[in-house]
Amino acid sequence: MAQKYLRITEVIQICGVDEAFVLRLERESLISPVTRRSQKLYPLEQVDRIRVARLLIEEMGVNLEGAEVALHMREQMIAMQRQFNELLRLLGKELKR
Repeated sequence: MAQKYLRITEVIQICGVDEAFVLRLERESLISPVTRRSQKLYPLEQVDRIRVARLLIEEMGVNLEGAEVALHMREQMIAMQRQFNELLRLLGKELKR
């Protein structure tokens, strides 16, 4: 499946933030856009990080450093959930034998 990328104008609209907020997250290395044909683009997982960062910072009052920690912990939990689901799938296969 091809990776979907969005332009900053689309990201701003989807996430309900302004350009300054997105650029601030970039400066602080909370997100990492890619450059294609001299245009900055945001993969969907980065758009999700922006959305969650906005929620943490603007609605919950978490500072930037706290948001960074929370985003990292969230990604670790998602990875652990995927590993757990894979283990359950493999276990299910073994039990069917």
